[in-house]
Amino acid sequence: MSDLKMREFKERPACYRLSRQVMGNHVPLDNVRLELTPTCFYLLPYHHLEVAKFESAHDSDTIELSFVNHKVRIVGRNLRALAVGFQGRAVEWIMAVPEKYGDALEGAQGLIHSIEIEKPEDLCSKKTNS
Repeated sequence: MSDLKMREFKERPACYRLSRQVMGNHVPLDNVRLELTPTCFYLLPYHHLEVAKFESAHDSDTIELSFVNHKVRIVGRNLRALAVGFQGRAVEWIMAVPEKYGDALEGAQGLIHSIEIEKPEDLCSKKTNS
């Protein structure tokens, strides 16, 4: 693992972070940061979140988020608290953890195996008939 990846991983040993709390409630945020790699992330505005779906299976959980122009799929284990965090706009950032580090991190907080972002084709680049 490169120094950048290892440093990033050591600084944030969790898969996600929720916003700070005031009087026991998380402060709602404007954006969520989806870290695909230590060198690439997306910021998506919560006010564009249209639908969220949480589904738990025997060996994994899935969270599907539909934003105005993006669809996000998060797969992992023990992700119910993360899904509830999205409901309250309290998720500050999320990142997937390589499987080889998963057992060391899994505990009270869930474990994210993958984050997939699907965005529509750029409509401006399509040719139109005049």
